Amino acid sequence: MLRRPARHLLLLVLVTAGFAAPLLVPSQMAQALENEVECSSLRLQMQGEDYDLICSADNVSDVSYETLEANAADGSHFLVVNDARTNFQYIFESRGLRQSLTSIYSDLDVSNWTSGKGEQGLTTSEFDSDYKTVRSACVGFQKYTSRDQWGGWRRHIIGFGCSRTGNRQQVYDALSRIKFPH
Repeated sequence: MLRRPARHLLLLVLVTAGFAAPLLVPSQMAQALENEVECSSLRLQMQGEDYDLICSADNVSDVSYETLEANAADGSHFLVVNDARTNFQYIFESRGLRQSLTSIYSDLDVSNWTSGKGEQGLTTSEFDSDYKTVRSACVGFQKYTSRDQWGGWRRHIIGFGCSRTGNRQQVYDALSRIKFPH
């Protein structure tokens, strides 16, 4: 959580705008489309060609966000990764994965929460969800990096992926294709 909570809430809404575009009103959808960028311009990269990618980037106040949404070409699963970086005025405070996910994705229904397998140094958890009315087997993940001298973090990677076929391994495989910047 940012130490300036009101701005953080605004920032979280803006981060998810690119992913939640079907749920937004037309003026919000236009803003989300304005933030869409070529995926090759992001620090986050996904290897492989079996996915349709949608990417967005935004700088709000003192935080920059990059979002990569990867949808399997066969429609069986998807993955959303948000990479937030702060500059000197703000730092992220550590929070648990479930708390972070449900505050950022308020429409994410979470049930049967259990520990995950871990992947690329990320904290992971598995859960079930009726995300966008489709029953799915999901994996949530996060990582804090770039420790600040004052006790917080300068970077927070968070996201989740869901398999509509109930096969969480598809999500872990997609997650292993993400190249995270150092």
